[in-house]
Amino acid sequence: MTRLNMRRRRFGQIPVANDPDFGSEYRESWFKTVYKWLVTIDGDSTLNEERGYRSLPYVTNYIFFLGGRLHTLRHKDQIWLVVLAIIVAPMVLFSIFEANKLWNTRLGYKPLVFLFYYFWTMSCSFFIRTATSDAGVLPKNVHLAQLTNRFQIPQEYYNCVSLPGPRTAADPLSKVDIKYCTTCRIWRPPRASHCSTCGACIMTHDHHCFWVNNCVGQRNYRYFITFLTSTVLTAILLITNCSIHIARTKRPSHVPIAIFLLVYACLTVWYPAILLGYHIFLTGTQQTTREFLHYTHSKNPVFTVITPAQHNPYDTGSFLRNMALLILQPRGPSTFSAREIHRPGDWRFVTVPGTHSFEKLHRSQE
Repeated sequence: MTRLNMRRRRFGQIPVANDPDFGSEYRESWFKTVYKWLVTIDGDSTLNEERGYRSLPYVTNYIFFLGGRLHTLRHKDQIWLVVLAIIVAPMVLFSIFEANKLWNTRLGYKPLVFLFYYFWTMSCSFFIRTATSDAGVLPKNVHLAQLTNRFQIPQEYYNCVSLPGPRTAADPLSKVDIKYCTTCRIWRPPRASHCSTCGACIMTHDHHCFWVNNCVGQRNYRYFITFLTSTVLTAILLITNCSIHIARTKRPSHVPIAIFLLVYACLTVWYPAILLGYHIFLTGTQQTTREFLHYTHSKNPVFTVITPAQHNPYDTGSFLRNMALLILQPRGPSTFSAREIHRPGDWRFVTVPGTHSFEKLHRSQE
C-alpha cells in the first residue's frame, strides 16, 4: 500500500473491506458534484454508488477530468505539458511568420503547408489521446483466494504458471507465462504487467512513458505509434517549408524565424525518429519493450541490437505480420471503465490489507 493510501485510511478517507461505515448513504451538494466532474483527485468515500472516476483514485494513482473522459497521474512532474508546449510552439511561429508567405506564392507550395498542418493536428491529437486515455487498466481484487486471515495469499499463488504455447517445427518449446499480481490480487492475462507508477496492471503492457505521464499498453499503443509517426512527418515538412523560404530569400538574415524553425526541427526530429524506428523493429519481432528488456537484461533498449526472442509464442515468423498484429491489435473493451456506475461495495474499488509472505506470517506467530 502506498503512503498516500495509508494516509487516507488513517483519516478515514478510503473504503476498507469490512468497514462498518462502508456503503453508508450520503448526499452531496450540486457544487461538489460539478467540481468532482471537472476534476477528481481523491474521490469521496461517503458515496455508496458512484461512477468509476469517483472510485478509481482510491485504488490507482490517476486523476480524472471531465467525468472520467481524461486522466493523468497525481504527484508526478507534468512533463507531458512541456512536451505539448514543444509541439504547439513551432506551429504558432510557423502560422504567424511563414505560412502566409508560402501559401500565397505561385510556385505550388500550398500542398506542403496543408500537409504540415494536417500532420501537426494528428501529432497533437494523438499525443493527447496517448497521455490521457486508458492504456488497458485491469480490475483489482478479482481473484481473492481467502477472505479471512487478512486476505492471506496462498503459497502456490507466488509461483509462475507456464502454459504450452503454439507448437511449431521451428519452436516446439514455446510457452505462455501466467503470474499472480500480489498488489492487484488478480491472475494477470498473458503479456500484462503491473505498473507501480500508475498503481495498476496494464494489458499488453509495453512501458510506462514519463514523457506522456501514462502507460503505453494495449488500448493506446496504436495512438502512441501514430503520434510518433505524425511527429516525424510534421518535423520533416517543417524543415522542407522553412528550407524553401530560406532558399527563395536573397538575404537569410531577413528570415530569422525560418532559420530558427529549421534548426528547431532538425534538433527535435531525431528522438521521435529513433523511438519510432525502435518500435518498428521491436514489433517486427513480436516483442513489447518489457519483454525485450527482460530478455536482454538491458536498461538502454534503444541502444541494444534488437533480436528475436527465443521460444516466443507470439512470433509468426513474418516481420510485417508481427508488426501488424502488435500495432493493429484490437483495443478491446475497457475492463475498468471510469464512466460506468458500479454497485455499492464493488470489490474492485476496495482496498484490502497489504500482502505478506508465509515466512513473515510464520515469524509473527512465533
